[in-house]
Amino acid sequence: MKGKIYNYFPGGNTSKGFYSFYKYIIRQEEAQRIICIKGGPGTGKSSLMKKVGHFFNDKGYDIEMHHCSSDNNSLDGIVIKGLNVAILDGTAPHVVDPVNPGAVDEVLNMGEHWNEEGFKVSRDKIIETNKQIGATFQSAYRYLGAAKLVHDDWENQINSALIYEKINVLEKELINKILLSSIPRVGFQRHLFATAFTPEGIVTFIDTLLENYDNIYVLNGVPGTEKSRILSSISNTTSKNGFDVEVYHQPLIPEKIEHILIPGISTAIVTSNEINNMTFSGNQIYMENFIQVNKSNYSKDRILDTKNNFNFLIIKAIDLISSAKKLHDQLETHYVPNMNFKELDIVYDNLIDKISKYEKNV
Repeated sequence: MKGKIYNYFPGGNTSKGFYSFYKYIIRQEEAQRIICIKGGPGTGKSSLMKKVGHFFNDKGYDIEMHHCSSDNNSLDGIVIKGLNVAILDGTAPHVVDPVNPGAVDEVLNMGEHWNEEGFKVSRDKIIETNKQIGATFQSAYRYLGAAKLVHDDWENQINSALIYEKINVLEKELINKILLSSIPRVGFQRHLFATAFTPEGIVTFIDTLLENYDNIYVLNGVPGTEKSRILSSISNTTSKNGFDVEVYHQPLIPEKIEHILIPGISTAIVTSNEINNMTFSGNQIYMENFIQVNKSNYSKDRILDTKNNFNFLIIKAIDLISSAKKLHDQLETHYVPNMNFKELDIVYDNLIDKISKYEKNV
């Protein structure tokens, strides 16, 4: 019987540039093995991880697929749950190097299986294309930065009309409903993204992560309705009560929280917001109920104008991320012809044998 597959983004294209939560993919203390793959684009890193992941998924293991926000069809890493073995892409922009070499980590160098002489003719083109990719991402990040400023203005307009007393009551009620017990430990918070700005637009995996959760609370609302602050408060209180928390951050403003999942009590608190535009089943909470729309400084026309400007900037940023992906595809054409894929088949077989040996430790 196949195991389950869970999908995440360990890094994101944000208003602060590329933002990484790679250290939360798997902890050194719990890992049997972490294999860091080094190699250029088109050297088979993602394909290798997918093949290994599906092999062990077919054997019944649950697999975490950690997707690349700059190419959501490619992987930045996998975790074979139960075996506690991870394979990570250790190349830029998410550079991963061994922390405890030999004891936990090792490096798999895909460069051992390419024809170095074959790159000589493409050397200048590779360097130039890499520069273009970097410049294109920087432009995308500037647009996301501008979107964040507009988003700040949107939040401030809503903040000025909020009924904070009622929001504070809601926060306490949620904590009292959710946390009916505690255990004598400090819970671990794992930080990742469930939503990302990708070449294919805004992609979210949160709906797949919610499968089998018994209690789902949905905070519906526009920016500035204190959703992230409520989630942060619940998350910290949950950890203090001894439960582990999965914290999923906003793709635009990574310091803020989009969703939290508490697997130990099968409870999730998610947000339907201006970026993911998701509709969730569950206990619905409408944050607009805490807005005083009759306040003199609350203007629906101004808010609509702000929303339109925000969406325009997000679309421009995604267009640039898509352009960077096309340049990356061009870069791969210089690597693929110089790879010995027959040798990579042997690498795959050896990797399966290596990981399978860890089964005896389970």
